[in-house]
Amino acid sequence: MAIENFPACREVREVRSLPKAGDQHPDSVLAALERERGTFDVVLYHHDGAPAAKSDPVIERMRQTWKASAFDEPLVAVVPMRETEAWLLVDHESLARVLNVRRLGRVAVSGPEVEACRDPKAVVETLLRDEAGMNSKKHGVLRNFYVSVAETTDIEELRKVPAFRRWWNDMIEALEGLGYQHG
Repeated sequence: MAIENFPACREVREVRSLPKAGDQHPDSVLAALERERGTFDVVLYHHDGAPAAKSDPVIERMRQTWKASAFDEPLVAVVPMRETEAWLLVDHESLARVLNVRRLGRVAVSGPEVEACRDPKAVVETLLRDEAGMNSKKHGVLRNFYVSVAETTDIEELRKVPAFRRWWNDMIEALEGLGYQHG
């Protein structure tokens, strides 16, 4: 992902995926970003983190390739321990609001323990089906659910999750390097 240049008022105008980044191999990512040069200030590189023995070398290879490249923009790795979907499960109050239920039934994980969830996508599908009677395969259901949860989740709950906290801190450092003030 690349965050588009910020206007004078210093607001984020766009966060977008690079569809031609291929298989996320560093060379593919750099080639795609070269075609977009001048249109972004920060690059977010996403890779699911489990198992760490497999993901850590991928992230490190991307970081080293980035350092050796001609790009000046900061690279921030987004590495949820399993899958990004695990982060959706952290705030049960938000999930209940989005699913329009009083309270959730049995959800296997919450809080920082979401990183240990073996199959967060399955948990999300079960929540949608069992709690809200929704079909996650129906066009737009998952995307709308993800956006709604992202908009309502308490950021303080997310910051309790180690992988999210790492990303958060790295992103703040990158933005401060661009002149933003964290407050």
